[in-house]
Amino acid sequence: MGHEVGLLKSICRFEPRNLAVGLLLGCFLVTFAYFSMTNFDSFHFLVVNSAPNENAAFHSGDTVQKMASSEKLDAGPFHHESLSETIPKATTRKTKQKKENKRQAPLCDLSQIRFDKCEIEGDVRIFGRNSTIMWVPSSKSDDDLDYERKVWHIKPYPRKWDKDAMDPVRMVTVKPVTGPDEAPTCTNHSDLPAIVFSDRGYEDNYFHDFTDVLVPLFTAARRLQGEVIFLVTDLMIYRIAKYVRVYKNLTKYDLINFDCDEEIRCYKKVYIGLTSYDDFDIDPERTPERYTLLDFTKFMHTIYGLKRNVAEIPIQKTLGRKPRLLIVARGKTRRFMNLDDIVHSAEELGFEVVATEATDGLDRFSLVVNSCDAIMGVHGAGLSNMVFLPINAVFIQIVPWGNLVWVGNYFRRPVEKMKLKYFQYEITPEESTLIEQYPKNHTVFTDPASIQQKGWKALKKVFLVKQNVRLNIDRFRPTLQEALQYLNSGNL
Repeated sequence: MGHEVGLLKSICRFEPRNLAVGLLLGCFLVTFAYFSMTNFDSFHFLVVNSAPNENAAFHSGDTVQKMASSEKLDAGPFHHESLSETIPKATTRKTKQKKENKRQAPLCDLSQIRFDKCEIEGDVRIFGRNSTIMWVPSSKSDDDLDYERKVWHIKPYPRKWDKDAMDPVRMVTVKPVTGPDEAPTCTNHSDLPAIVFSDRGYEDNYFHDFTDVLVPLFTAARRLQGEVIFLVTDLMIYRIAKYVRVYKNLTKYDLINFDCDEEIRCYKKVYIGLTSYDDFDIDPERTPERYTLLDFTKFMHTIYGLKRNVAEIPIQKTLGRKPRLLIVARGKTRRFMNLDDIVHSAEELGFEVVATEATDGLDRFSLVVNSCDAIMGVHGAGLSNMVFLPINAVFIQIVPWGNLVWVGNYFRRPVEKMKLKYFQYEITPEESTLIEQYPKNHTVFTDPASIQQKGWKALKKVFLVKQNVRLNIDRFRPTLQEALQYLNSGNL
């Protein structure tokens, strides 16, 4: 066992004083059970002390060993207002008087629609347990970068317009102090840059894992070639486990559980919050190193050891086999009610078919996806597995009833940027199980836009949760034929 015991040894301390805390204890037990059944070889990089030098040493006992703790924590023994009074102060000389005409830059940028971010250089001190990040003015020179003397409060998750996603995200306070003598003493130093971000937002949503965390983290960290420290607030241990290959290939160092960390960690450069300008997308014009979404998919192929980078079109002629179609068979909402008929029809046309709910771990399922030449499914998070497809592969999205073409665009746009061939099939009311729940003259069929106008929750309840799909095989067959023709000839 070894490492797995250490991983759970140090957690945030709390007493079971109420039901909420009791529930957190229950969550901890579930987490423990999860780890008891998990292969921990993939976690060793998280607990090994791999600091670059003595001054930058991070003790694993203070980092990921605390990751099994609750995501909902109090602020610890300190309060933001009394921080400088309750933490030991550095014994350095006072700050020199700043020049009156020196321009002061804002610590943070709150002007974007999708995200807030801070980028701070100089003497930056982080006290995670208290959710506080401090910038300390230099006492040595008037020429150093100076910042406004203003306190900022941000949630480091790139979906700030979305109340449902942002509500559980922990607030981080970013503030200047008056000088080194007013700052808490550093207990950990590092010359590496640090990135502070939240792992919360939408839980258990594969699409949002990519859109709100993995893709933005790639654009922020990839250029640093692993020489970066991640401080993760709202840390979800099972999600770290799920994407351990991604984290392992973006940083060489221990992840730090921001919410439990009682160290005063000091850095020369800190990025707070992740940048995202659109769902499941990268804007190379506003991204360091001009990364593209195709760069991200190549990265994913590399870290998961996928062999096929490009689909060998024409498939039949080049590989001597039928094109392989992966059908993402959802198990709960938006299910295929006639899956057997769909599989039979695709096989009759000339596909080899793999139908699955995509429940295997990513190490195995990424190989399955990469071996396929096409993926097909009803609009939903499982289609995010497109990141493992080879270039030129086919993507077939079934759009549910409800005037939801715009929803389909959440996949259409990234699919095209990944250089996949996009096909879309929009079902009729007769192909929806809603026809069994509502009369045909109901607004669900006569005016679906009116339901959308009631808001996302109403739309989701009717068109995404209550709806399953029974494809009209004769109507759908031409879409499959078109995809097959493309895979076997490269032409349409």
